[in-house]
Amino acid sequence: MISYEWNAAIKGVIEGFTEFLPISSTGHLVLVRDFFPLTGDPARVQELDNLFDVVIQLPAVLAIVILFWRRLWKSTAGILSSDEARNFWISVIAAFIPAAIIGFAVKDKLDLLMQPQIVALALVIGGVVILAIERWGFSGAIARAEDVPLAKALSIGFFQCLSIIPGTSRSGATIIGGRVFGLNRTAAAEFSFFLALPTMIGAFTLKIVKEFHHIVWATDGPILLIGSVTSFVSAWIVVSLFIRFIQKYSLSVFGWYRIALGTLILVFSASNGS
Repeated sequence: MISYEWNAAIKGVIEGFTEFLPISSTGHLVLVRDFFPLTGDPARVQELDNLFDVVIQLPAVLAIVILFWRRLWKSTAGILSSDEARNFWISVIAAFIPAAIIGFAVKDKLDLLMQPQIVALALVIGGVVILAIERWGFSGAIARAEDVPLAKALSIGFFQCLSIIPGTSRSGATIIGGRVFGLNRTAAAEFSFFLALPTMIGAFTLKIVKEFHHIVWATDGPILLIGSVTSFVSAWIVVSLFIRFIQKYSLSVFGWYRIALGTLILVFSASNGS
């Protein structure tokens, strides 16, 4: 007998583990959908999957808030009195705007992109780009997320738009954008984390408003709750480890991982004639 709650827990772990790494959480969730169904109703499979994938991103964002609460509180409390705090939030919102506009414009077409082959190609291409960025050794003069100028933040925001394609990775696109525009690895990763706050909260709000009346709380509620809890816990652990990792090592391992996974998916799809 299939345990949909157990499947929700596993997918929550996958979301939390992959959301803030440059390897695409959406891509991974698309790839495991058939292995971990959330309902036995064929008419609701895709609808519940799409809702679940967005809802469990919010607890992952909560992990960021808790891990960085001192810096976030300092910048929020000082928004009226500190130029640095004010400029930081202006930069974050500016970086959010391009994806908000483009994402809203194409939101009804995104389901068409949820295909394994598209995910695989995006994984491979993104992996090659990460390896190239690390190989070229961008200087990374900006060492803090709070020091990202408005123009650079806006440019990073346009990079984030690439993550509309499943498999690209929101964090991967924004970290790469940060590296291209002069942030060191830590600053690029942290700015990506902070940019996730308005981005994911916005996506969550839009999805809930659209789907609220279609949610069957008796059955969907436990699924969403379990996935949210495991997403939060795994995101908390992974982000803590990721920050320590990139302070010592390059992002190349994630590039190679993306290329290997994407290649395996393409080979598997070709061998099955799909």
